[in-house]
Amino acid sequence: MNDALNNMSKTPLGSALATVLRMVGIALGLALMVIAIPLAVTPIPLGVPLFIIGTLMLAGSSPRAHSMITGYLKRHPGFWRRIKHFFGDKDDPEDEKPANST
Repeated sequence: MNDALNNMSKTPLGSALATVLRMVGIALGLALMVIAIPLAVTPIPLGVPLFIIGTLMLAGSSPRAHSMITGYLKRHPGFWRRIKHFFGDKDDPEDEKPANST
């Protein structure tokens, strides 16, 4: 997670820049999530995509939020099975049940 930011933090200037970028990502992600809540109940539910984008920004910027989200997905594997194709994850052959092999 955040390999580019971790490589930047090897110098003092890069570390400061990485910290600022993480803070901006966290603030923007939280702002989108807050804006999404009242928009979720409108006739055109714009809040749902905004909430998802805000959650992804927060997970990409905050290691704590990333671990909370991945922990949730590990506890609820059915939810992850339904949405993983949106993130480019291919179906695992282990997930498929084998056909009648006699």
